[in-house]
Formats: sequence, C-alpha cells, structure tokens
Amino acid sequence: KNVQELVNILQKPPFKLKQGFLDLWLGVYLFVKRDDLALFGSSGYIPYITDETLDLVIRKPKDFEIKAFDIEGIKLDLFNQYRQFVQQSSKDKLSNDSFIETIRPFLVFYKELPDFTKNTHRMSKRAIALRNAIAQSREPEKAFFEDFPNALGYSFELIKNDSLVLNEYIETLHACIKEIRSSYSDLVDRFESFLVDRAIGQKLKFPDYKIELQKRFSEVKSHLLLPNQKVFLQRANSPLDDRVSWLSSMAQACISKSLDMISDDEESVLYDKFESMIQELDNLVDLSKVNFDAEKEEVLKLEITSFLDGIDRHLIRIPKSQTKEIDKKSQDIIKILGGNQKQNIAILTRLLKEQFRNDK
Repeated sequence: KNVQELVNILQKPPFKLKQGFLDLWLGVYLFVKRDDLALFGSSGYIPYITDETLDLVIRKPKDFEIKAFDIEGIKLDLFNQYRQFVQQSSKDKLSNDSFIETIRPFLVFYKELPDFTKNTHRMSKRAIALRNAIAQSREPEKAFFEDFPNALGYSFELIKNDSLVLNEYIETLHACIKEIRSSYSDLVDRFESFLVDRAIGQKLKFPDYKIELQKRFSEVKSHLLLPNQKVFLQRANSPLDDRVSWLSSMAQACISKSLDMISDDEESVLYDKFESMIQELDNLVDLSKVNFDAEKEEVLKLEITSFLDGIDRHLIRIPKSQTKEIDKKSQDIIKILGGNQKQNIAILTRLLKEQFRNDK
C-alpha cells in the first residue's frame, strides 16, 4: 500500500490528526513496525530504516510503499529451508530482519564471485538463471518465493501443493549454487589441462609442470626476447607457489587479463596465444644454442610445413652490414604485392620454398 493512503485516512474523520502530530506519529509507527513491514521507495526495497529515510517518508509519503509479510504454512517451511541452506536456525515467525539475514548470504555469495563467473554462459540454463536472479534481487520476499523458484523452473503454486516438489526444488538449488561456485575452478582446470597437454606432453601436477616449463626455456638468451616474451618467461619463473595464482599470472602474460577477468570468447584466444608463445620460445631455444654475436649478425629460424614436403626448417644468419640493402629490397617487394594479405603470404611462401630448394 502507498503510505499516502494511510496519511489520507488519518487526516479524515474519525481521526483528523493534525499535520505536526501526524508527522511524528507516522515516523514512530514505521520505526516500531520495522520488523513487521517492508518499506519500498523509488529505488526499490529499503532494508534498513534510518533517520534520513523517515524524514523522506514524512515529507513525501506518496513516494513510498509498505508491505506486510504474509508468511505462514508452506511459505514458512520454504523460508526455513532457505535458512537451513545458509546454515541459519529456523524461525516460527518472520520479520524484516530475518529476511535480510537470510538474503544476505546469497548477495555476498554473488558479490564475491569472479567476474568470469558473473558473466560466463558455460553453465546450465538453470544455473545462469539463478545467478541472474540473485544479482537482480531487490526484495527478499519476492526473491525467495518468486524469482529463485522461477529461475529454476518451478512455481510457488507447484511447490506449495507437493512436499516432494519442495524437496526437489531445494536439491536443484543446491546443485545450481554448486555449479555457479565451481565455474571458475573449472576454467582453471581447463587452462591447466591445455597447458600440460600442449607445453609439457606428460601428465604432471603443479608445481612439477611449472618446473618443467622453466627448464624448457632456461637456455633462452634474454636479449633475444621481445617485451611480451620477457613478461611470459618472468611469469613462468615466478616464485608463486599457489597453483591458481600462477596459472592466472600466465594468462595475464598471454592476453593481459587474469583468468578471473576473462570472457568466454577470450578463453579460446588465451589458448591460441599460449600455444603461439610456446612455439616462439621453442624457436628461440634453438637460436640460443647457436654461437653468434648479436651485435654483428641477426639469426632467424624459419619453418614451413606442407602436406607434400613435410617440415622444412632453415636457420638463416644475416650480417648486420646487409641491413640497409635488405630493407630496400623489402620495400621494393612490398610495392609489387597487392592488398590481398592471404595472397601475399602465399606468394612469399612459394618464393621461400623455391629459394630453399635452390639452396640444397
């Protein structure tokens, strides 16, 4: 009911309260009844009534509504199931405080979820719907008896008429909360599995695969590394002894985002970037074994793979004295090539293969 309706009643016979007394009475009444009534304003449910809130209600009662709790029978049973779910004692009678006390663990649960979990769609439709219902909950009573059941495919009418359905609903709630909670750890497991499979090649656990990765690139010459490659190796060699933190830092090195911040689309990008980085560093390991003076020459490793010729690897050493000549010829070739990137790559690859054949 709108608070203005109550004010109108009290201003008319038989009450005919004067405005000054009515303002005082209204504030006292709402405060005394704060556990028995829910107060709503323009922004929705107001869980705690403060002096400022009462002042606003008195000045603009038409902007506020009050709602009594109609909680008994099956609703009370369901509410106590929620309280058991969040490890709170059962109640014989409900109040505003008990609603706030019971909804708070759900809101804290959502608030503490990683950004990945708050946005991912790699969960069941029910888990996603429940997550969104918790995030959007504004009124505890509506959340418990309408929004949460609807998100999981139940209606309160169905629940109140069948105790078996009530138990089934609570079990589904448990399962979906567990699914939401484990969503981020599942992402960590997927990244770890990819890392071990593509970079290690044998089933190792943390920190063994971290140590293997460090050994693999221990001979890379740091002065050969690009900035992003240096960051990757710094993260790989990090003293972090926490599995999740270390894996998250490796993701940060690949896509400039920690694991808990990535989106579903960025997960596949992470795998591609990680695999490319491993290939780049593997090539640098081979180059690091070559005895050369980086001040006098540039050393390149080139690898072309085709179905017909298989893998064709070449190590190319270019004196720094030829840099200007090479730059000039490169510019001449760029002018001849058109704007079709794929076609340009095909042309250059064919020319490289011909040069390699002539070199044999």
